[in-house]
Amino acid sequence: METERRLTGRRGVTIIEAVIAAGLLSLVLVVTLSLLANMLGLWSKGASGTSANSHASLAMRKLVLDIEEGKSAQVNGSQLVVSFPYYDASAGMYMKALPGDTATYYLSGETGDEPTGDYLWKVVGSTKTRLAKNVESLSFVVTNARLVRINLTGRDVEGGAISPNLVQQSVKLRNS
Repeated sequence: METERRLTGRRGVTIIEAVIAAGLLSLVLVVTLSLLANMLGLWSKGASGTSANSHASLAMRKLVLDIEEGKSAQVNGSQLVVSFPYYDASAGMYMKALPGDTATYYLSGETGDEPTGDYLWKVVGSTKTRLAKNVESLSFVVTNARLVRINLTGRDVEGGAISPNLVQQSVKLRNS
């Protein structure tokens, strides 16, 4: 009787209560980790589309800034060839009546000599300049040798499932 009184007066947790609490805690942890894994997957997909669109926007901006000073343009296969007027550095202005440099813009690999790739290149004479990287596709349409329509898509380097947007812009050559 005295032993029974000692046990009933004690406060504590039975083994059954401990097992139930551990089970509930495990269930909460599994649900939380599952939600976290799903959210990380969604974030990664969103980041991939943002990355590709950023690459496309940057490449487009560099291309537009470069070719808008042109005098005339033509498409040669998958390349854009832009003729610039002569630039007089001492006067800081273009001389429209005098011929200047001709630049060719195209997609190629890391060295600029490959038939395909995701680097945007500019060639003037024998000098190659890489303008951008991670460009998936690039095409040009020239109207009246003065208006250039550029279609450009960035490459998804994050490996996500969101397709990048096509970036389009028309550029009127200033010195035509």
